[in-house]
Amino acid sequence: MKKKIAIVRSTYSPFGGVERVALSLVEGLLQKGLAVTLLTFPGQSWPIDDPNLQLVPLGLFRTHRLIQAWSFETAVRRYLRRHDFDCIFSLDKVTCFTHLHAGGGTHKTFLRIRAGYSNRLSRFFRRLSLYHRYILHLEKKGFENPRLQKVRCNAGMVKRDIQADYGVPEERLSVIHSGIRWKSMEPVFDDRVAVAEDLRRQHDLSPDWACLLFLGSGFDRKGLDIAIQGLAAMPPVCHLLVVGKGATGPYERLAETLNLTGRVHFLGSQPQGWRYATCCRALVLPSRYDPFGGAAAEGHAMGIPVLVSDTTGFADYVVPGENGIILNNPMTAQTIQRGFVALWELIRHPRQTPAELHAHVRCLDDDAILERLLAEFLSL
Repeated sequence: MKKKIAIVRSTYSPFGGVERVALSLVEGLLQKGLAVTLLTFPGQSWPIDDPNLQLVPLGLFRTHRLIQAWSFETAVRRYLRRHDFDCIFSLDKVTCFTHLHAGGGTHKTFLRIRAGYSNRLSRFFRRLSLYHRYILHLEKKGFENPRLQKVRCNAGMVKRDIQADYGVPEERLSVIHSGIRWKSMEPVFDDRVAVAEDLRRQHDLSPDWACLLFLGSGFDRKGLDIAIQGLAAMPPVCHLLVVGKGATGPYERLAETLNLTGRVHFLGSQPQGWRYATCCRALVLPSRYDPFGGAAAEGHAMGIPVLVSDTTGFADYVVPGENGIILNNPMTAQTIQRGFVALWELIRHPRQTPAELHAHVRCLDDDAILERLLAEFLSL
């Protein structure tokens, strides 16, 4: 008799990291001949069609985020009460599951860190927010739910946060890092000189510049201001390429204040943004909180060293002074300066070749991570 598996993921976007995990998981389960039920919001265009897959639309999608979260969780809980499954794998904030993907870390940790760099008014309104209170309620009930068997943590940092915030026993926590499209990146890595030349022509970038890459949207959380401050500690030949979506005004003004006009280049969102690593000497991701930091993994996959904060999960893979730099919190002006000076030294005197950095993250290939999720995490 086939095992019955439920996957809980409210939304689908071709650009979302969690959605990519959910999609590959569904495909992997179907390839094993298992029956899969996907619980999701109405109107989601999941790009998969299989006789063993049932899509169940639940909740209210186009409404306020609090109502969205409440309606989805309530509908999921009612549905699961009426239907039996051998495994319920959730990638969302709900309260009923056997297996949980904690790829976003804990909301409790996120709010605590966010409070540390927000102004007083923002902190006040965030404490009053019914949405944040409700998400914390769901999170707590989820970790306390009696059906819980395993939690997938995508970094050691996430595991430590869950233990500290909710006291989940060690035996229920499994660290399986996030995956990257390593195989599809290989051809670009092999042809990186030509790719770099094409990108430089496209954006009018000088080959004489020693460029750093900042890759990702959510500039505030991912520390773009810290990256710009760090750039000020580096010689004039260093430039910063910002690839991602977000309001650039505050960061343009910061660059001007620090006399970096002309050295910070906002390139907007780009398909396969990791390609820009081919024309850069390092990738910088000094995130205030980033449960994994896939951009840093992509930087290594493209053969360049990385700078990350100690509140970025990919720090698990960084050996300071060898393949990158770790900025420790609190990230004071002196800490930032020292970190970026050390990065410049590593750029000038590399300890590992591009090929060694590339091979370093081969274990994070999506296919390998999927096999671990199916075999180790779900015991299939």
